[in-house]
Amino acid sequence: MARRRRWSRSVLISKVRDPVRAGDVNSYTPHSVPIGPYHASCSSPRIEKEKLCCVGFFQSLSEDQTKGGLTGLAEKLEPLARACYPDGVGHMTPEELSTMLLRDGCFLLACMVDYADNKLAHSSTSKDRDPAQTVGGDVQDGGSFSGGDNNTVVRDTVFLVENQIPFFVLQKIHERVTGDTTSSALESIADYVQEVLQVQLYISKHRRPAPPLTPPTLHLLHLLHFYLQPTSPPPAMEENAARPRTGRWRRATEYCKYGNVRFKRRVFQDNEKWTFLDVRLQGGTLWVPRLRVDNMTWTVLRNLMALEEQISRRPVTAYCLFMSQVAGTVEDVKLLVHSGIVEHFLASDEQVAQDFADLCKGVVMDVDNIDRNYLMPMWHEMQERCENRVHRFMGWFCQFKNLVIIIVLLVALIIIACQVTQTFYAVSSSRGGQPPKH
Repeated sequence: MARRRRWSRSVLISKVRDPVRAGDVNSYTPHSVPIGPYHASCSSPRIEKEKLCCVGFFQSLSEDQTKGGLTGLAEKLEPLARACYPDGVGHMTPEELSTMLLRDGCFLLACMVDYADNKLAHSSTSKDRDPAQTVGGDVQDGGSFSGGDNNTVVRDTVFLVENQIPFFVLQKIHERVTGDTTSSALESIADYVQEVLQVQLYISKHRRPAPPLTPPTLHLLHLLHFYLQPTSPPPAMEENAARPRTGRWRRATEYCKYGNVRFKRRVFQDNEKWTFLDVRLQGGTLWVPRLRVDNMTWTVLRNLMALEEQISRRPVTAYCLFMSQVAGTVEDVKLLVHSGIVEHFLASDEQVAQDFADLCKGVVMDVDNIDRNYLMPMWHEMQERCENRVHRFMGWFCQFKNLVIIIVLLVALIIIACQVTQTFYAVSSSRGGQPPKH
């Protein structure tokens, strides 16, 4: 039966469940830029000044296009936006929430959309600095995301599931600024999001079309999730009532030892479309795309897993369960690093292993549902290899730590062969020297 991608299902902006948050509170908390109501109290005077500069700039642009500019826009959107936050806007008055939506919306547009025909320096409210260049200039100029301040802004505004506002707020501000109700901010923002993922090596450098702008509760992390899907559908599995339930993944070193499985980095051609989720088992080789691991990695993966709790398809969660169990010890991490699958910039392999082991704390998923767990068929195939006696023997035989035993066995076989040969020739010689019988 064909499986439909249900990406457009309504997604609310909810707080992360406490058992999941307990794994790492810092991963869900903005460091510098609070967006939306859940972390508004964390904002600094500097960031609020930046947001006000952005509002002033967009108000100036919108007044050239629409009478009154942005005046009254956020107040109209406030009731619909309030319904998108089920966990914490009761303390905010309509005026407070509408003010926050306008400031945050203008700030995000300044980060992600290049209004190149206008300069913030022309705005009377931006006398000292240029918010679009300060906040989003590196992206708009084609630069990288490695800069400290800009890297923090990207982390806070794009990757945090609680730090979001509904996308329709951005769209309505964009329409007032451009004076065109048929113009969409989605294309520009989608390009920005794809560039973020490409720089982090999560997807290939192929421009993908933007998704349809539905439903109205769509937000930036939801948009990012649209681009993080396996490019190949999972293989079909035969219906078998006796098939055992899907269990935990074994460690990488155990798959090598008991299943004769080789872990290799999957390398793609320049013209291939791929994501870091494209794990493939081919014969006895598990091909896994490279995962670059730094402090940002855990934040990205944890927030995507939290988002997927509201979505029917959960490929990132399935991948994280796989990696957290396959790479949960130092020996496994060393194997994956040596294979080129994991490239990390942390202090030690021990720290990487511990972070992988803690990655999915509090996460719950039906691993026997193939619509949620795209790696389920691969688990069963690798489990069958580990239970096969031939593969178990070959895996044991090929282990480096058994090399001494192998050498001893080979030497013993050579000695036995030499002794047999010597005995054979001795017997043959003794028979050849006997006198013929009459």
